[in-house]
Amino acid sequence: MDLVRKFSKALLVLGVVFAMVYMLNSLVSGYWLRVLNLMMIYIILTVSLNLTNGFTGISNLGQIGFMAIGAYTSAILTLSPHLKQIWLTGLPHGLSSLQLHLLPAMLIGGILAAIVAFITGPVFLRLRGIFISVATLGFLIVVKVVAENWMGITRGGRGIPAIPLYTNLWWTSGVALVTIYTVWRIVRSPYGRGMMAIREDDLAAQSIGINITKVKLLAFVITAFFSGIAGALWANLIGAISPESFYMWLTFFIIIILIVGGMGSITGSVVSAIVFAVFIEGLRSFENSVGVYGISYIILALAFITIIILRPAGVFGDREVNWRWLLNFFLPARKRLANKRGGDNM
Repeated sequence: MDLVRKFSKALLVLGVVFAMVYMLNSLVSGYWLRVLNLMMIYIILTVSLNLTNGFTGISNLGQIGFMAIGAYTSAILTLSPHLKQIWLTGLPHGLSSLQLHLLPAMLIGGILAAIVAFITGPVFLRLRGIFISVATLGFLIVVKVVAENWMGITRGGRGIPAIPLYTNLWWTSGVALVTIYTVWRIVRSPYGRGMMAIREDDLAAQSIGINITKVKLLAFVITAFFSGIAGALWANLIGAISPESFYMWLTFFIIIILIVGGMGSITGSVVSAIVFAVFIEGLRSFENSVGVYGISYIILALAFITIIILRPAGVFGDREVNWRWLLNFFLPARKRLANKRGGDNM
């Protein structure tokens, strides 16, 4: 019966998501569809980053570097052979004549990002606190410098235009759903409990038999994998990428989303990503209407500072929203007390 109940819940969730995506695709204009796609990509990035920064306590500032690896991989694999032969003269012959669709290109980009994380992770994860933040930020800078100077593969600062626009709301919402479910399952597994123990006190976690290097590396690699997939979706949504696309602004924007939502809360990551995606697009529209640019950065910084002062742990903290929590939130205190007494009497 337990299995049937879980299967029914999964079918219900999939049905609701399918209906919502179908309705949005039918009713929403091209501009807002683009905003919705960006929103889903922000959800993928924030939820996956929460696995390292929120649940494991690793101060990872290099996530967007892994996103860039996935983006460039997908751009190269999905670009037409004719354009590759003109622009990307450093590619091997077999790769320059190959053109893939989004799914295989996206998976290859995610796997390549995960491999790089697996190789570099043991070096980074030996560090703690501010030192790992600086090291991972250095990794982001290295990726940007490589992208700027590897002319035969990335076209340098000119970037890669004319990337096929394969990304749509079905792809982004599907990957976002898989990311949320994967992180949720990991957090509730023995590995997830190990991650949270490491976050609280890594020495104490090691003393009770948790392999902290293995658990940290798992979180780091999974975050890199989903970041690479998000980069692939980004590249095939925007249609053009350059080294500047994956640098400081996007890094700190995702970190702001994560901190405001609550480090250690998947629900907070999702809700915060949705709010900030709409918020930033509204600010950009406001800038275009008044002809004054840069206001969005100031307002975003002020909003971030205000929330951090009022809610240092983020809006959701480490809580997850469920039906019981919602019921307790909306019911008056007196009714909640009456329900509790009634339950005690039974």
